[in-house]
Amino acid sequence: GSFFIKIMFSHGKHIAALQFFTDKIDDYWHINFPIISSKRLKNDKIIYPLDFSAKATTYRGRFNSDKVYLFYGYNRKFHLHALEIANYSLGAWCAYALTHEDKWKKSALINCDWLLKNQFSRGEWKISHKNSIYGNLPEKWTSSLAQGFAISSLIRAYRVTKNESYLIAATKAADYLRIDITKGGVKRIIGQNYILEEYPTPSVNGVLNGYITSVIALYELSSEDITYNSQFKDNLRNLERIIHQFDTGFWSYYNLRG
Repeated sequence: GSFFIKIMFSHGKHIAALQFFTDKIDDYWHINFPIISSKRLKNDKIIYPLDFSAKATTYRGRFNSDKVYLFYGYNRKFHLHALEIANYSLGAWCAYALTHEDKWKKSALINCDWLLKNQFSRGEWKISHKNSIYGNLPEKWTSSLAQGFAISSLIRAYRVTKNESYLIAATKAADYLRIDITKGGVKRIIGQNYILEEYPTPSVNGVLNGYITSVIALYELSSEDITYNSQFKDNLRNLERIIHQFDTGFWSYYNLRG
C-alpha cells in the first residue's frame, strides 16, 4: 500500500494513473497523445506516430523575440531548453499535418532553425536547466529524448523544404547516439546490452520513453538515409532484449531503477 501511494505521487505519476483509471485527466506536460494509424503514417510524411499537436495548439506560454518556444522551468522562470524546443517543434509539425495551416509550419521551422544554430560539434544539444530530481546531471547535459525529438522534427523540416542542412543536422544527432556515456554521450552499456539515456547521470536511469523516442527517430532517419538502417536495427534488437525489464505484469516501470 505505501509503495503504491509513493509511486502514484512521485514525479508526474499521479497524472499517469488518473489518465489510466479515469475518462480523461491531463495537463500540458502529460497530455494524452493519440496513436496515428499505420495507414495515415504511410501516406503522410509530416505526421508523427503519436499525435503531438496538442503540445503546440494548447501552449499558452511565452516565446522569445524570435518566436522560439520558452520552457517554463522548475524555478518558475522561462528558459531556452533544447529538449522542449524539439518537442514543441514536433508538435507544430503534427498541427500542420492535421490542419494544413501555414502558421504551424512557420512555427515548426523557426524552432528547427534554432536547433540548427545551437547544435554542438558532435551533433548534440546541451541543456543547462535541471529538474532537482536529477541534480547530479552534468552542468550542461544531453538527452536521448532531446536527440530523438530533434531528429524527427528536423527530418520533417527537410521533407517540407528540401534544405539539406536539416537532414545533415539529423544525421549528426544520430551519430551522437553512438557515443558512450563515459565519453560524454548517452549510450550506457549494461552487460551485453545498452540503453540510450534520457538522463545521463553517473548511475543508470534507463528511462524507457526516452530510449523509444530515439529508436523511432533512427527508424525515420533510415528512410531518408539508408546508411542509418543498421543503427536503427541494432537499437531495435537491443530494445527487444531489454523490454522485459520494464514489465511489472500489470504496469510498466518508467525506468530501469524500478
